[in-house]
Amino acid sequence: MKTAGRLTLLVAVLIVSMLACNLPGAGNANPPAGNTPTLPALQEAPAVTPTDTVIPPTSTPSLPPEITLTKNSNCRLGPSTYYVIIDQITENKVLPVIGRNDGDTWWQVVNPTGRQCWIFHENASANSDFSTVPIGDAPPLPYRPQNFRVTDQLCQPGPKIFTVSFGWSGGGGETSFRLFRDGKQLIEVKAGKYNYKDTKAPLNKNITYEIEAVNGNGISERAVQIVTACK
Repeated sequence: MKTAGRLTLLVAVLIVSMLACNLPGAGNANPPAGNTPTLPALQEAPAVTPTDTVIPPTSTPSLPPEITLTKNSNCRLGPSTYYVIIDQITENKVLPVIGRNDGDTWWQVVNPTGRQCWIFHENASANSDFSTVPIGDAPPLPYRPQNFRVTDQLCQPGPKIFTVSFGWSGGGGETSFRLFRDGKQLIEVKAGKYNYKDTKAPLNKNITYEIEAVNGNGISERAVQIVTACK
C-alpha cells in the first residue's frame, strides 16, 4: 500500500511539472543585463527640392550684311557720283557690305576682285537692317573752285566775234580744272592756272559756263557763270 501511494504521489508531481511548463510566461525570464539587442535608428531620406529646368534661349544666328544688285551698277570710290567709277557690276550679284554713309543712301561693298567700292542704295536690295553697319571711309575729293567770274568779254555781232575771259581760284586738293560751256567740256588745265579765254563763244544766246576741280578720287561740285547773249 505504501508503494502504491508513493507511485501516485510521483505521478502527481510529474503532472504538475508538465503543466507548469505549459503555463503562459514560462521560459520568458528576462535575459541577462547587457545582452539586449539594439536596433539601428531609422534614417529618413533627405528631402528632394524640385528645381526648374532651365532651357537656354534659342537665338537666330545673324546674317552677314549683304546686298543683291537689282540692276547693272557702277561701283564708285566713294559715296557719291562725284567719285570715279572703279568697277561695273552686273545685276543679281551678291556683295558683302562693310560700310554705309551717313544718310544710308550708299553701301560700301567688297567687289568680286576684293576691292572696296560704293553702290547706290536704289540699285540693290538689302538682306537685313544695316543700322549697325559702321560708317565707311572714303578718300577726299577736291573742293569747288572759288571766285569763278567773268573778267572780260568782247561782243562784235558784225564780224560774229564773241570772246569771254574768266578767272577763278583753287579750293584745295585739286590736280586740274575742267571748264564747260553749255554742258560740253571746253578744256582741262593743270592746277595753278586760274584763267581762260573762250574765243569762240556763240552769239545770240545766253551761255552757261561751269568749272570743276579734279583729282585722282573724283571731281568737285561745279561753280557756275551765266553770260548774257551777244546780239
